[in-house]
Amino acid sequence: MRNVATLASGAALAQALPLLFAPLLTRLYTPADFGVLAVFVAWLSNLAVIATARYDMAVVLPRSEPEAARLMLLALAINTGLLLLTLPLFWPWHDAIAGLLGAPQLAPWLPLLPLGVWLAGAVAAWTAWNNRQRRYAANAQGRVVQSLGVSLLQLAAGWSGLAAGGLILSQLAGQAVALLTLARADVAARLPWLRGHDRAVLLADARRYREFPLVNTPHAFVVAFQDSLMLAMLSALSGAAIVGQYALVLRVLKLPAALVGQAVAQVVFRDLAEAASSGRALSGLLKRAVLVLSALSLLPFGVLALWGGPLFALLFGAPWLGAGEIAANLAPYFAAAFIVGPAFMVPMVIGRQRASFLFVLCGVIVNLAVFAAVYVAGRDAMLAFRVMAVVMTLYFAAYLAWVFRLLRLRERSDV
Repeated sequence: MRNVATLASGAALAQALPLLFAPLLTRLYTPADFGVLAVFVAWLSNLAVIATARYDMAVVLPRSEPEAARLMLLALAINTGLLLLTLPLFWPWHDAIAGLLGAPQLAPWLPLLPLGVWLAGAVAAWTAWNNRQRRYAANAQGRVVQSLGVSLLQLAAGWSGLAAGGLILSQLAGQAVALLTLARADVAARLPWLRGHDRAVLLADARRYREFPLVNTPHAFVVAFQDSLMLAMLSALSGAAIVGQYALVLRVLKLPAALVGQAVAQVVFRDLAEAASSGRALSGLLKRAVLVLSALSLLPFGVLALWGGPLFALLFGAPWLGAGEIAANLAPYFAAAFIVGPAFMVPMVIGRQRASFLFVLCGVIVNLAVFAAVYVAGRDAMLAFRVMAVVMTLYFAAYLAWVFRLLRLRERSDV
């Protein structure tokens, strides 16, 4: 609980900072500016999940430190290789790529995308490494520093009139500051655990944990790609205005809520891996995490569901009333995702990643298909968001029930 409190308090502060700055930023930037940032970040997130081939997620699993260090080295090497591969692609052909993505407004900023992906991959790797080393304070500080840095830089860029470019540059600078914060202990020690590894043993570890690049990477990519597809769908069906409104919801609600949920999930993942390696039951750990997150979710998501529209209009200005209405409609969906977050760690620990991937893939397909069908039928975005929220809440409940069933079967077989 102390470790959860350390990470959750850091994540909560990192969540509060954008909320504090948002009323200023929404008066310095237009919904269209936030729409450009949302599309850039969505594609960055899509590529970031494959940047390390998800070997960073495997870092907490081995019993031995040398094996964990080799997985960390694999993650960093693959991340750097992707940077070197994509830089020559994005610099000369950014206009053509922006056209293919259906986002020509991104063209001037696409050359920066490979750097952003590399930073995101390195941040993910060092977060996992610190998690293994129980440096929860460092992870909490990294989140806060990134959030504060991005907010201050975006504020300065907005006053300077840099528009969407200011939002994007500030996002990358915040990632760089976060990486320095997360890695400073290892950099100060000159990274001794990265040296002296045998290549044959390194390749053997890569094969041993091959489910992470082969199964977990597509799984994470599909989840991240969901937001990109939603933004593209909204842009095609409704235009840039509603994309900007939805982008604000992602910025001040979905992503911060995910940040707190992930903080708890990090600790739970470490504890689940430790419990599994020692043959202990896992269901109790997961149940406690779900109960803690359920209690944390009641007040904020309840308030949002009841008064989302007026609250957003008060905080961010009258033009953002639509964002508040979207947030109110999606509150049950966001609450369910927040509560069930730790359950997605379990299949990685017990070796059921393939089944989990299929479960998640079905959820993403149903989510987008339901939204598109309801919107096309009625041309009512708010109705489509409400129906999507109901469907996804039921989906998360089904996933949680499935995970607990897996754990009960596992524990019975161990008796």
